[in-house]
Amino acid sequence: MSKKIYDILALDYHKKRSYPWKDFELFFNELIQKGVSFNGYNIDLGCANGRNFKIFLQSNIKLIGIDNSIEFLKISRNRIATGNNYTMKERRSIELIQSDINAIPIRTDAVNNIFSIAVIHHIKNIQNRDQVLKQIYAILKNNGLLFLTLWRKYQKKYRYYFIRDWFKRLYSSDYRLKQKNLDLTEHGDAFIPWTISKENLTYNRFYHFFSRKELKKLLRSFAIKEMTKRGGPNKKDNFFVLAKKESEVKRVKIT
Repeated sequence: MSKKIYDILALDYHKKRSYPWKDFELFFNELIQKGVSFNGYNIDLGCANGRNFKIFLQSNIKLIGIDNSIEFLKISRNRIATGNNYTMKERRSIELIQSDINAIPIRTDAVNNIFSIAVIHHIKNIQNRDQVLKQIYAILKNNGLLFLTLWRKYQKKYRYYFIRDWFKRLYSSDYRLKQKNLDLTEHGDAFIPWTISKENLTYNRFYHFFSRKELKKLLRSFAIKEMTKRGGPNKKDNFFVLAKKESEVKRVKIT
């Protein structure tokens, strides 16, 4: 989805999702209780309106919020500057950068941890997603952590749709051509509508829904420390993943 569309949706998104994502916050705090440390320089990659900044600031960190939408960044800047729940120290510890996720303006081996919350599933085609993960790997310091969330392909709401999609892509050339013309080239691709309530305007947002196998392949350069199903109406509609940049990739823990 283009930067222009994100700019259009920013204010309506903020009105509907201004608070931290509770499911993410609970899992984040579970990791802290287990002894996982997110100290140091951190990036919120695709930070949108900064709704999760306060979660990250529980740790002793310098936080860089990156987004391609200037309107989202304006909202983030305003809530940091005027929100009475931010201390002066916290305000000074946050920096905002406008950048496309395909060209992250951070030098290699510079960041301790990267958070990518509900972002990677908006990237079209496997090559582009692989390229973004290569950038993330390069930017992270050794032993740096990557925390990301992605929509699950076989969550209850969309399971039947994707089972049918798989069979139709396999057996119907007309269906494959139709999906290609819609720019839904991969199994797992879908458009999900977002309606701006005040104007009654609907925009389609691109998503790629992930299977567990796809996700493990995407993170093949990382050691996956935690992978669990959390969030959404059914409490397991997303993958929550904690991965680590290591010289030796170790086995995944799945719950």
